[in-house]
Amino acid sequence: MNKEQEMKNSGPLSAILNGLEWLGNLLPTPLTIFTFLFVFLAIISFILSSTGFSATNFTTNEVVTVQNFFSKAGLHWLLGNLVKNFTGYAPLGMVLVMSIGIGLCEEVGLLNHMINKSLKNLPAFLLPYLTICIGVVGQVASDSAQYIIPPLAGALYFSKKRNPIVGVLTAFTGVGLGYLGNPLFTTTDVLATGITNTALKAMNNGLSVDVTANYYFKVVSFLFIGIVLGFVSDKFIEPRFGAMDFSKAKASSGTAFVESDAQRKGLTAAGIVALIYVAIIALGMAMPGVLLHEKTGLLGSMFLSGIVPIMWGLFMACGLAYGFASGVLKGEASVAKALAKRMATMGSYIIMAFMMGQFMALFDWTKLGTILSIKGAIALEEANFTGFPLIISFIIFVVLLDFLMSSASAKWTLLAPVFVPMLVYLGYHPAFIQVAYRIGDAGANIMGPTNAFLWMLLDHCKEMYDPSLKFGKFLSTQMVFTVVSQIGWWVILFLFVQFNFQIGPGVSVLL
Repeated sequence: MNKEQEMKNSGPLSAILNGLEWLGNLLPTPLTIFTFLFVFLAIISFILSSTGFSATNFTTNEVVTVQNFFSKAGLHWLLGNLVKNFTGYAPLGMVLVMSIGIGLCEEVGLLNHMINKSLKNLPAFLLPYLTICIGVVGQVASDSAQYIIPPLAGALYFSKKRNPIVGVLTAFTGVGLGYLGNPLFTTTDVLATGITNTALKAMNNGLSVDVTANYYFKVVSFLFIGIVLGFVSDKFIEPRFGAMDFSKAKASSGTAFVESDAQRKGLTAAGIVALIYVAIIALGMAMPGVLLHEKTGLLGSMFLSGIVPIMWGLFMACGLAYGFASGVLKGEASVAKALAKRMATMGSYIIMAFMMGQFMALFDWTKLGTILSIKGAIALEEANFTGFPLIISFIIFVVLLDFLMSSASAKWTLLAPVFVPMLVYLGYHPAFIQVAYRIGDAGANIMGPTNAFLWMLLDHCKEMYDPSLKFGKFLSTQMVFTVVSQIGWWVILFLFVQFNFQIGPGVSVLL
């Protein structure tokens, strides 16, 4: 590290982040971490089940008790579900499928060619802002965007001779914050609204919310994320990483991009195939009930639920067209070789996913997640906070809960029956309560240790750019993004409360 870099990384804040990075680097591999957590959770389930630890579900009035892993039921669960816990782990199939498509495009050189040709004149100072905005809007593809967009952003940064790891994390942050800050309507809006309305039905007060209820707040959030978080990435995060040592990367950063005749022919072929593919998809969207929902259109449609195979098909078709037209691929054997080369790098992720799937399944089976959520909600309710401090306490509780439960819908299903009625009685509109929940959930998504995509991107960056990279660097970087996004959102939320701004069409903070 040179003298200039040492000065940039000096000061109290940098000392805290350096300490966090040091602690993060002490962590063992994800396999070891989740193996330990699995054993620890099993022991806790034995202890708490012996004491009768339980809670009453607010929705069903059912008494939920801890299930003991060290029991006949626990043994039967493990033997009957070990394989299912692995193959049913949601991110696993998504990541592997997209790795096949994206990997082929990388191996034949299509991605590098497109980035260098189409974005070679992009002003360097716009890169962080463009990257995080693309991540936010790309969240319309839901969880799959966490794997599709960040590697592409890394390649874009690399082509501009800027640190690609910063590009990966900036895009990943944009996708995570896009769960609230996306100016487009997404499945997240539909899920959150449905759960909120279910909680309102029990009150019999005639209140309800629709998918547009948070729209104005979402637009303000998009501007905040694009400007402020882009600035943080550009002026704080990237300087902390320092100059990129491109000699560590698998590919050379190169000099000026020169397009060969073969590459030009390949890009033309890929473009034609892409147009045909998009036309077919457009035809499917135009036909009633094929790709779009007959009543709600894009929301809840097969297009959104099937976005992973649709994107896989696009990457595969374009990669094959480019590869054969440019001469990189010369037969079916070369296709298999290119795909195998990419998938060979996924071994560490598959091993991690196996143990992470077991841990998450055990956490669900023991009912500890449900009980802790209920107990935490009751404690917060009994604290007798009022006004804005209550809202902030609720958001912090959601952030902390996200470290145990990454599913947004699962958390809101548990919390909505408590906090929606409680805060409605205090005069807050249910749409505002929903916004407060989504602030905590979206802000924690980008650094939660149970987010498999974060670990997967670490492996990707180590494989492509820096073999010596450790999790501590990821952790300290995402902590900055999390803290800045939370503080910014709290300020925005305070202004909405203070001036009773509309958070959506016809929807104010207060009833």
